[in-house]
Amino acid sequence: LAAFAQTAGTGTTTFNGAVNTSGTGGVVVNNAILAVNAAVTTAGTGVVTFNQSGTTTIAAAGDIISDGAVTITSTGGTTTSGDVTTTADAIQFASATTLGGAVALASTGGAVTFASTLDGTQNLNITAVGGNVTFTGAVGATTALGTLTIVSAADVVATSTLALAAFAQTAGTGTTTFNGAVNTSGTG
Repeated sequence: LAAFAQTAGTGTTTFNGAVNTSGTGGVVVNNAILAVNAAVTTAGTGVVTFNQSGTTTIAAAGDIISDGAVTITSTGGTTTSGDVTTTADAIQFASATTLGGAVALASTGGAVTFASTLDGTQNLNITAVGGNVTFTGAVGATTALGTLTIVSAADVVATSTLALAAFAQTAGTGTTTFNGAVNTSGTG
């Protein structure tokens, strides 16, 4: 496909097979519920934009490989087990997010942002190279995360509390700022 665009809906959109696009339109889904059970890949600077009035669930097989920005907004929350990889583009989870499985997020210079809360007992690895990593809401307030690893980033900012098994940052070119309490329960 050149692009996949769903501008409205009140039901469920389910991707059980791989979705591959080649144009700048990428993959845009506006509906009540979204289930991504297979890979979503965009080329040609195509974006991935999921905007649900209900929930978004991304399975472990639902990895997103995007040549454009990735934005996931779900009024009822997002649960993800799939990895997200972009070129030098931003990755944003705009709503409350729960890790359903171990997740790796990678961008070669784009910002990685969690604009709401982040929960789940799973590990999260973030590679942002020269991009900033921002956690706006509490991390692990409901269910503590596993190990949060920042492989590389410019600035890392956590504006609220962090509750997790461990925090590890292996490289960075900016400032890491914790504005809330950091509580770890394991080794990392």
